Amino acid sequence: MNEELISKKDLLTLTGISYGQLYRWKRKNIIPEDWFMKKSSFTGQETFFPKKLILDRIEKIKELKDDQSLDDIARAFSDIVETPEGNVQLKLDSVEVSSHTKTIFHKLFPLVKENQYEQYQVIALLFANDWLQKGTLTLEEIKQFFLFVETYKDKLEVNETEFIYVRKFGIGTWILGRKQATFIDDQDAVLIRVAVLSYLQSIQK
Repeated sequence: MNEELISKKDLLTLTGISYGQLYRWKRKNIIPEDWFMKKSSFTGQETFFPKKLILDRIEKIKELKDDQSLDDIARAFSDIVETPEGNVQLKLDSVEVSSHTKTIFHKLFPLVKENQYEQYQVIALLFANDWLQKGTLTLEEIKQFFLFVETYKDKLEVNETEFIYVRKFGIGTWILGRKQATFIDDQDAVLIRVAVLSYLQSIQK
């Protein structure tokens, strides 16, 4: 069954929060970016949210915000990955990510504290760890992947994104694809093409 959605306008009215609060919580990653879904409406494009998840999350934020800072609240949610369907709830410490993978990541991003990762960083670590173990990618290609995800983190939508890695004439390229909307030259050797949502579901414990 598809998740029931609620429009931004109705959400603000129902919860009594302001536009500014909503987007401040988004910037802090207290509300995951992929819950902000653009859809066509009779007025043009409108933002919708997974109704149950967003209402539950806002209720929790309201309970916490008088006693805790936004940074503390963000840390409380930072190790959870959720999709609008609500069928992926994954903590990084619930799966094995090797110290080797974490070391590569933290040498690139030394200011990021372990177990305070943002959602896209959890996804990147899980993906990189899996493909390192398979021996498909080199250390340099993993570094390029981490930097690539950091650069395009605002474009990463769990429900729609594919990680694609192709090689042509010995040169590798990372691509952030979209389901049914990515076209790759037949002459390119596609080494990896993974739908992020399917990948997370496949490794969920």
